[in-house]
Amino acid sequence: MIKKVKKILTKKEIPLEIRELQEDSYHVFLKAKINGKVMRMLLDTGASKTVVDKTFVETKLKTSKVKDSNNPTSSLHATVSTSSIMTAKSIEIGTVKIENYVVAVLDLTHVNQTYDSVKCKPIQGILGSDILVDKNAVIDYSKKTMKLKS
Repeated sequence: MIKKVKKILTKKEIPLEIRELQEDSYHVFLKAKINGKVMRMLLDTGASKTVVDKTFVETKLKTSKVKDSNNPTSSLHATVSTSSIMTAKSIEIGTVKIENYVVAVLDLTHVNQTYDSVKCKPIQGILGSDILVDKNAVIDYSKKTMKLKS
């Protein structure tokens, strides 16, 4: 009888899902929580700011504390002339908890339509380099994990 070995992660290791969307084209995903609500995020080292999907904010977070921002924002496949921001009470990524953090709020429908066309689950946010740099992220592609400093 063959036993299935379960991968054991340390407390600081965050599991990553690496999906090949097309030949030699990969996207990296992870689970996180914002204000206690679980979300699936795209890990994007090229994104300057962490983003939460507008629909997720409206339906799951049910907050009206979203403010307009004057900063034009670029996202996957689109440039948005207006964007919004909100202060998340908490963002939890693995064992790391970030409190009172300003995130961008954008409509990610176009991103999720692209994911749907390649049979990939939708995302509710994008983890950007603002948090990755601040928390000294180390991504281990062979182990499919990421570590963040507390």
